[in-house]
Amino acid sequence: MDKKLQTVEEYNRNHNNELPELIGEKVILMPIPDSNEFYSLYLEWISNEDMKKKIGEEKSEYAWKDVKEMHDEWRKDFRNMTFCIIDKTTKEPVGDVNIFDSDEFNGLPEISIMIGGQHPGKGYGKEASRLLLDFAFTKLKLGEIHLSVYKDNLPAVILYEKLGFKTYAEVNDEDNGREEYLMKITKQIYRKINASSL
Repeated sequence: MDKKLQTVEEYNRNHNNELPELIGEKVILMPIPDSNEFYSLYLEWISNEDMKKKIGEEKSEYAWKDVKEMHDEWRKDFRNMTFCIIDKTTKEPVGDVNIFDSDEFNGLPEISIMIGGQHPGKGYGKEASRLLLDFAFTKLKLGEIHLSVYKDNLPAVILYEKLGFKTYAEVNDEDNGREEYLMKITKQIYRKINASSL
């Protein structure tokens, strides 16, 4: 029987921290570009006030060097896999999605996604999430995946529910007091919902 990899870190150490490209119908997930152009675009995304609210960074102010340092750290972190979401037709970056061994969930894998600029609502988030979940359950051989999402971020809540995530707790964010859902999905549930992809 194949060894069951339980963490992102274990997979990354076995693959020299090299991320694959995951190809869907309208998006490609690929390693984050190490380019000034991308860092400037990412800074624009996370400086948007609406985006800052969605990710709970209302009081944060970032500079270009902060964005580059952030991505450099993620690339080196064996516990983290962060992918750039690329529009398959235009080749334009539209967001990012990642999975990581989360301290918030006692080392269990957590997923998060961000669609930047004018791109939300176009289906990028759903397909990118499905590509990453497929990869996580088939290649990483994870048993369950968690996430946290603000209750007032209704588009994200609806997306996660459509993917099969179930809420199992409601908490207040310690940093800002806002209400969050804690959600998770198991490989068995995901398999039932997405039988054609697993």
